[in-house]
Amino acid sequence: MPTLRWEREGAYLHPDTRRPVASRLARHNSRGAASVEFAVVVPVLLVLMLSIVYYGVILAMQQMLTLAAEEGARAALRYQPSNTQRVAAAYAAVASVLPASLSARVQTNQSSTPLVNCQNVAGMQCLSVVLTLPVTSGNTPLLPAIPLLPAPATLTGSAVVQLVAGS
Repeated sequence: MPTLRWEREGAYLHPDTRRPVASRLARHNSRGAASVEFAVVVPVLLVLMLSIVYYGVILAMQQMLTLAAEEGARAALRYQPSNTQRVAAAYAAVASVLPASLSARVQTNQSSTPLVNCQNVAGMQCLSVVLTLPVTSGNTPLLPAIPLLPAPATLTGSAVVQLVAGS
């Protein structure tokens, strides 16, 4: 019977892998290490992925509020005969820009004092559009409060425009 090459060379080699049997045994002894490493690494990666998505949603809502406030401020600059109509046009534009699910939750400064004196120009009025959205607070929060991920309770978007003098 002919001898195999690995038998002739005198080394104990595995016929399929051509590795010494000792290295196979060492590899066999460390089989459980991969599952232990997996059990340690996966929770860390899951928390990292969750935090990326969580903060991504928060930043998207913040950007949406700011853009809606800017759009409302721009709408006030279009021709309106009185300041009350300018304020109404501004907040109507805000409501049209925001999705319906967020528009009902957003708190505005429309009922308080949206018209303020401009800081740098005497005698001019400015319209301040301020939108506040409760994120993790209130009866029905938009996002759940996750213990290890700090999140703001409310988000605020604001824009200020200078109104034309004499109106």
